[in-house]
Amino acid sequence: MMFVVLGGLLILDIYIVPGSVWLEGLVGFVSFGSIPRGVDLLLLGALVGYSAYGGFGNNAITNWYRDKGYGMGGKIGYIPAAIGGKVVHVSAVGKVPMPTEKNLSSWKGWWKLLNIDQWGVFYFGAMIGMFLPAILYVGVLPRGEALSSWGIAASAASGLILKLGNFGWFLALFFGFWILYSTAISNVDLVTRQCTDMLWFASEGVRKFAKEDIRKIYYLLLIVFIIWGSLFVNITLPIIIFAVSANIANFTMAISAILTIRLNRKVLPKEFRPALWREIILVLNIIFFGFFFSLFILARFIGIKF
Repeated sequence: MMFVVLGGLLILDIYIVPGSVWLEGLVGFVSFGSIPRGVDLLLLGALVGYSAYGGFGNNAITNWYRDKGYGMGGKIGYIPAAIGGKVVHVSAVGKVPMPTEKNLSSWKGWWKLLNIDQWGVFYFGAMIGMFLPAILYVGVLPRGEALSSWGIAASAASGLILKLGNFGWFLALFFGFWILYSTAISNVDLVTRQCTDMLWFASEGVRKFAKEDIRKIYYLLLIVFIIWGSLFVNITLPIIIFAVSANIANFTMAISAILTIRLNRKVLPKEFRPALWREIILVLNIIFFGFFFSLFILARFIGIKF
């Protein structure tokens, strides 16, 4: 799916977007301190918060390693399939390996794979995933044009009609659908999985209710989430729901960074703890995302204008 989307957008950008816009987009990656006049603070915080949500979402996505039994995942258990799966006992406290020479060697091997995954696949892919749609919008839409709340997703399609006719409309909606669909599917699992894990680890009553079958919690929450999401999406404009949710993610990211540092310091033997520079980056994340969440609270609920 991602090869089709990114490959298709790349070809489309090469064919349509002027070289000056490509250069402008590349320069934007290393430009700091410039905020255009009139920027909506809610949307600016949402931009930051959406990246926070992506980072926090990695906490749940890394459960894929657990589900495949990689590393200590084989000692913890996983969430089985609803149909055809079997009852799997999922540890409520996790497992920490002994700091033996063999385990430390394996740990370093896993770190190498994780670095490839997070830097080579996730980070590089995220940069490309932001860059290609951004320059497409700038390349096909007039500068300074106000986009209607309901028409933002389709505005690029409208611009492509002028370049490619009706085929341009089809391409924009085709790529837009797959981008939104893949995001929605991963988010549904992300939220449900995180809630399941937190309840499973925190409450003995939940585990007794499920009779040690974690599927009952996961799939029950999945049904609740789908019903709730179907109703919630109609309360206001999608762009407002997105912006508020993303701003709240700033708070989530800051808290998760605090808890990650505490977990590493309290639970992991020092041989398995991350390097100090990684924890310094987490502290900077706490300050950065906490700052934007504070702006959101002050502006939206207290009425302070910036």
